[in-house]
Amino acid sequence: MYLRNIKKILKEIDLFHPVFIVVFGHLAIILLALPYLNKIGIYNFLKILLVVGIFLISFSLPFFVDIKLINININKNIIKNLSLLSFLVLSGYGSFAITHSILFTLIYLMIIILIVKLFVKYQNSKFFNNLVFLGGILSFILIVLKYKGIPLLNYNIRMAINSEPLRLISTGLLIYSGIENIFYFAVGFILLTLLGYKAGILMLTVSYIIYKYKNKINLKHLILIFLGLFLILNIVGFIVILNSNQHWKIGFLNLLCYRAYFDLTVFNKILDISSLFGLGYNIILTPNGERYIGQILFGYNHNITTLMFGSVFLDFGIFSFLFAIFLGYVSKYIYNGDKKLYAIYASILLTYCEVGINYGFLIVLLFLIYLNSLEVDFDGKVYNKNSERL
Repeated sequence: MYLRNIKKILKEIDLFHPVFIVVFGHLAIILLALPYLNKIGIYNFLKILLVVGIFLISFSLPFFVDIKLINININKNIIKNLSLLSFLVLSGYGSFAITHSILFTLIYLMIIILIVKLFVKYQNSKFFNNLVFLGGILSFILIVLKYKGIPLLNYNIRMAINSEPLRLISTGLLIYSGIENIFYFAVGFILLTLLGYKAGILMLTVSYIIYKYKNKINLKHLILIFLGLFLILNIVGFIVILNSNQHWKIGFLNLLCYRAYFDLTVFNKILDISSLFGLGYNIILTPNGERYIGQILFGYNHNITTLMFGSVFLDFGIFSFLFAIFLGYVSKYIYNGDKKLYAIYASILLTYCEVGINYGFLIVLLFLIYLNSLEVDFDGKVYNKNSERL
């Protein structure tokens, strides 16, 4: 009887709700890190749990409390235009910071504007999805030709493309098109694996599951899928290490556990050195700003993962809890919108539980706010009849 009640409750719970996604993501990292509990220390572990708990509560507030940040009926067009302008400004800034070329920045922005216009006009067209798929493949090919190698098999190339616009474009296009059918998913999965970044693999898989099987999958199948994904991500991580000239004594199946332990250690260091109002490095607004976390914490430039709100806390201190509330508010808005957009966003939320909020996340967030503003308002009212609702 007790087990039946549990099954009934689980069926009624939306396992892909933003709050559940973020809680599950952090819980998975914490559980994976348990073999290293002695190294973390009980006091530090409890401190991490407390702060993470406050962040999760802050993120969850908009879903349980009716927070009216703005009168959206008056400012709906302002939100649409402001999100698009912010997206273009931040994208242009990032492109110039990487290329140091006004010409390449303008070309990059024109490509983005073209993609946005095509998306708005043809988002429900199979032809557009095919075009997006081909764009993802072409971007991958250009990366291989530009850097003369496959990133997964060459550690230097993998590190060089960390902030490469082509990688971001290829990843985004392959994920968007890959959740439409199993063939596109398979091709996208292979190419994202060859790019050498586990985040892309995770986002594609999770978004595909949510988009295709949200109401058809049970908890048991979900657990089996994530166990398989756990194995694949370990394999990718192991291949990256083999090509990095680094010598690790960690066992193959222990890689993700060690990575989770490292994430908690980084988050703990951030808590120890951050001031009440943050250090003001603007890490989340800087392309490839994660490398500064390595400089601040360990004395050398290297991209460092921090848990979802670690980088925000380093930048803004206690004000980062306000950011968590805002992110929850935006997540609620996207959750009430287009099914496909939310499937992608949910996968991003899960991935960034480990990666940490950064420049790339903000770019995608602004883009999704804009796209969703074409479908629904902040009260969940649909005004685009072609929108596919959850």
